[in-house]
Amino acid sequence: MVVTNSRSTLTAREAERFSKRLDQFSRGDTSVNMKEAADFWTMIMGEHADFIAHLLDPVESTLIQKAMQTSSAFRQMHQSTPSSKQPLEKAVGDIIDFKTAAEKGINAGQIKSIIHPTLADHVRREALKAADELKRAA
Repeated sequence: MVVTNSRSTLTAREAERFSKRLDQFSRGDTSVNMKEAADFWTMIMGEHADFIAHLLDPVESTLIQKAMQTSSAFRQMHQSTPSSKQPLEKAVGDIIDFKTAAEKGINAGQIKSIIHPTLADHVRREALKAADELKRAA
């Protein structure tokens, strides 16, 4: 059985985009295409929210629910890219806040999960990267 949304697929998608961006940079082009960035980051942020929800201890029901709602919101945006950057930038800002609070809670031992602090830091930094790219997108 092939799982299409496995972590390796997510990692491969991120690596492919990174490679394309490096190629673009090597040509002197640092622009960010809004549609491409929105397509990529809505999918990635939705997937991040999904796996965060599944790595939380079941007693963290409020956080699990919030992560699943966040995933759903990003998937809806991915299916129909917003006509302006505002809703997407707000959603990314919200997920940055969520990931920052989660990282602090994980590091302090206040959130029960199997999320390693390094993974919590990584997904927060990716959300910051998403926010930066979307701000610069044309």
